[in-house]
Amino acid sequence: MLIDPRAKQKFDRTAVCERCFRPKDNCFCGRVPSLDNRISVVILQHPQEQFKALNSARLAHLLLKNSRLFVGLSWPNFRKVAGADGMPSEWGVLFLKPDQHEGNRPVSVINRKKRPVENTAFLRGIIALDGSWKQAKALWWRNPWLLKLSRIGLNPGRPSLRPQVKEGGLSTIEAIAFALEHLGDKPEIPSQLRTKYQELIIGTR
Repeated sequence: MLIDPRAKQKFDRTAVCERCFRPKDNCFCGRVPSLDNRISVVILQHPQEQFKALNSARLAHLLLKNSRLFVGLSWPNFRKVAGADGMPSEWGVLFLKPDQHEGNRPVSVINRKKRPVENTAFLRGIIALDGSWKQAKALWWRNPWLLKLSRIGLNPGRPSLRPQVKEGGLSTIEAIAFALEHLGDKPEIPSQLRTKYQELIIGTR
């Protein structure tokens, strides 16, 4: 995981757990199981989000064995975050809003040629942008290589566990859970992501 140097200077290592970034008297590391997800998950987190109490991206990363979390604003290319063996044609990015022309389908996948895709079995990984709507847009525009990936539009049928600025919005961990659920990962994984989010973050507010 990469840490933004400016934020790191404000990080009091004596007061919080360095793994979950929670206060040491409220550390949840011992209550986080390791989930063996089939679809790889990469989270690109805006620097202003990494130390927030409602940091669902870090919880998702701790829960998912096959995941990576990067903190910053831009990365030079796709393989810098997905690994040397990553193929852009086999990955998708969770988009900021569902594609309206796809109707009420839970998940709509648009390939790099801007064509709807029915069979999503080709997807080996997904990228989630973590931040406010404004911050997520900044991450999108600062990383033009994201355009080489398929676009995964989410149309959740349930409200978020916490209030959202925009209708249909989800926290990062909920978006990842929703995507994995509808892209065919193991059914217990999205369930555990939501359960642990409710138990370890929402329930401690």
